[in-house]
Amino acid sequence: MMRIPLTKPHIPANLLPGLEAVLRTGVLHGNGEVGQRVERWMERTYGFRHVLLTTSGTHALELAVMLLDAKSGDEAILPSFTFVSTANAVLRAGLVPVFAEIDEETLNISPQDVAKRVTPKTRVIIPVHYGGVACDMDALGSIADEHKLAIVEDAAHAIGASYKGRMLGGIGAMGCLSFHDTKNVTCGEGGAFVTNDDRLAARAETIREKGTNRAQFLRGEVDKYTWVDIGSSFVISEILAALLEAQFAVIEEITKRRKTIYEFYLTNLRPLEQRGLLRLPVIPPYAQTNYHLFHILLPTEGIRNALMVHLRNAGIGAAFHYIPLHSSPFGKQFARGDLPVTDKVSRCLLRLPLYPDLTEAESSYIVEQIAEFFSKISRE
Repeated sequence: MMRIPLTKPHIPANLLPGLEAVLRTGVLHGNGEVGQRVERWMERTYGFRHVLLTTSGTHALELAVMLLDAKSGDEAILPSFTFVSTANAVLRAGLVPVFAEIDEETLNISPQDVAKRVTPKTRVIIPVHYGGVACDMDALGSIADEHKLAIVEDAAHAIGASYKGRMLGGIGAMGCLSFHDTKNVTCGEGGAFVTNDDRLAARAETIREKGTNRAQFLRGEVDKYTWVDIGSSFVISEILAALLEAQFAVIEEITKRRKTIYEFYLTNLRPLEQRGLLRLPVIPPYAQTNYHLFHILLPTEGIRNALMVHLRNAGIGAAFHYIPLHSSPFGKQFARGDLPVTDKVSRCLLRLPLYPDLTEAESSYIVEQIAEFFSKISRE
């Protein structure tokens, strides 16, 4: 029996030489030569004006929300169907999370529902580009412009993905990327803060360096560095930056391989969708995905759970995704009404293995096991 995990980081051949080069320099702290080189590469490649590497996508979100200068009790609209970091960043800055509904096809935040949830206390909209598929940024931008709100993109899934040709993370006032072990590009734990605003970038640089002007000191702009603002320790080490640089060197290869697997699933599971047995993911015409994850939606929670057990018994690491934040033990206190689409998607969604080193034989085995499951239940 095959053993296929849900995710698996790609380890490129150039990784060890890059790490060894850093170790030979003896410079391991953050904001060093390698980290800055990766930041400049991302700016050139993706058209971002400013990139600051961070110790996680979570820390990038916390940094972005800190920069809003919001008052305690101000509100942030975000999907309930997201990872807890999105809401935690809001709460740590004293804001109140307001959970919005998602679109049933894209699984991204619904602009129509967002518009209904804006109040005089609303300060920011935080769209989450689920699975590397862009939210409807024009519609969200119109709402933000009308009510003078900021947009902070949670682009944790979305490195290299775009909306109408514009890179995700660089459309709102600020964007946040993740380089966690499960992401397309990884250094184990890491992230990036992105902005095209010079003023925000300057303050973000200070906050990232514990509230000091150390970055200016390293550039020779001041003769010593000192405490000048609130801050935290969000700077990525040179070791992690070297891991990231090795990954970015092969990102085209990574994306191409993920696309091949994604399209294999689409083609080979389409007959089951045509029979009404499952639903496949939808990529709207305005979105260019990075093929971060592949999910299917089953008709009921019972069928989803049974298929998950079947696949796991066959050695396949299939998994559901988020428990909606509004129904979580801690998140219930912030719930404002029902979110039926979010609840249904959470109950019926199943993620399939997707990573660059997944072989054609393994992909075929996964599809065969799904088909076998439906053949089996049709006979019962």
